[in-house]
Amino acid sequence: MVVESVRSPQEYSGELLHTPAYPQEGALRGGHIPTAKSKPWKTAANDDGTFKDADALRAIYHDELGVGVDDDTIVYCRIGERSSHPWFVLTKPLGHTNVRNYGGSWTEWGNLVKAPIEKTYQAP
Repeated sequence: MVVESVRSPQEYSGELLHTPAYPQEGALRGGHIPTAKSKPWKTAANDDGTFKDADALRAIYHDELGVGVDDDTIVYCRIGERSSHPWFVLTKPLGHTNVRNYGGSWTEWGNLVKAPIEKTYQAP
């Protein structure tokens, strides 16, 4: 199973518990779901907000992240909002059929007792 975090690098590492504008929806613990790969959703968008072309999207998701067309893939963010973007990219332009958006996302996982987490951030 491939799990992908589309949150900011600071959220993924555990440095931040939430995006700065949304402190009320943060988790008690920072980090990411073990095995999750980080790819902020904005990497699939052009500067004007449109989607990148299919070749660029394949390069991001297939080549950089190693997500296969038939992989069971779960995307998540803070509450399932930002992760709807890669869900759409993977299922529509790229034709993946086993993609799910984790609705509770990090706000749920980061607050679950005994749910495993990984951190890459080391406090100074």
